[in-house]
Amino acid sequence: MTLFHARTGRLRAWARRTIWGIIVAGSLSAVVIPIFLIYRREGDNARSVVEVGPQGVSHTGDFTHVVGSVASVDFEDKNFRVHFEFTPHGTLAGDDGVLASAISVSLFYTTRSVDVTMMYMQGATIDYPFDMYKSYFEILANKDREQLHRIAVSLTFLGMLQTVEFVPVVHLDPSDTYKISLQILTRRSPRTIGFSLFIVLIMWAISIAIGIIAIQVIRSHRISDEHILTLGITTLFVLPALRETQLGIPAIGCAADVLGFYWNMAIIAISSIMILMTSALRWKEPSIDHEINLIHQQHDMQTKLASEMALAEDEDDYDDDENPVEDRMKENPFYSETHSDTQGAGVYGMECLDEEEQSQLMVTGSRSKPQTFKGWINNTPAPG
Repeated sequence: MTLFHARTGRLRAWARRTIWGIIVAGSLSAVVIPIFLIYRREGDNARSVVEVGPQGVSHTGDFTHVVGSVASVDFEDKNFRVHFEFTPHGTLAGDDGVLASAISVSLFYTTRSVDVTMMYMQGATIDYPFDMYKSYFEILANKDREQLHRIAVSLTFLGMLQTVEFVPVVHLDPSDTYKISLQILTRRSPRTIGFSLFIVLIMWAISIAIGIIAIQVIRSHRISDEHILTLGITTLFVLPALRETQLGIPAIGCAADVLGFYWNMAIIAISSIMILMTSALRWKEPSIDHEINLIHQQHDMQTKLASEMALAEDEDDYDDDENPVEDRMKENPFYSETHSDTQGAGVYGMECLDEEEQSQLMVTGSRSKPQTFKGWINNTPAPG
């Protein structure tokens, strides 16, 4: 089987579907794969945010190594929780790796792991997704009950949260080499900001589309069926749920809402009211002429679809189990059919009114049961 029809020179249906599948798969791969690689690269860079070696001593001397790892962030309460672990080195460590003597590290004096809640000094969630927060803390160590016996400290700070980016800045005091000061800037990750802006664009696209439909209904007299009438009202309830899909978004009132959500809700609400009011004011009780026009439209549509089916059958442009024209005929609300296969030919029964019944409808406003006739779609005479 060739890719093209011998008579028309057009691509066959299966070839068109294959080409479109390749185009869609290639487009998705061109977007998804690079973004995934960027995600992995940023994740690797964030796994070891900052490292500070012991000041004033060598790596074989006496010092305490502190490892701080961010466990969680709460921008609403302006704090983040850091998990600290302490490891003694040199003469501070005994044979089994524990402390030879008690030491104090800031406010605690043990090598046991601890969780400390750090407070943010600056930042507000109202700026989401562009909000930034600052925190500052110092690490000191000395032997217990010997405040003048200072111990060198080394620090490793890890930030590994998916939706947050940490930018630590180390401050070393030349006059006090035993103290490590760390200022941490916390902000939303580029992935979080990008996804938030993507959701904002989606909400704008939906609201603009509904606004265009409202203009078409008012100015161009577009038919507003039950789907058009309920579309805007349904979207008003869907939009808040779509907003909540933004990662870590606070309560309504942040910068992302000013960029889109407020205006989107207003556009959709106004458009829905305009569509409903226009449909209510323009509604008229259907006349007999309207029903006759529907009958003519039914007949024209059946004739057109039957011609398309015959043409598609000649070009072998569809499978026996997949007939797009037949599906379109079934979707016609005026169409009823009885179908049977006889040596590859389809017999289709179509309901319509003859001229006598149309005249009766125009005079009396009513009609008897429509006459049913059967005709072969290949233009052979109707049986009987």
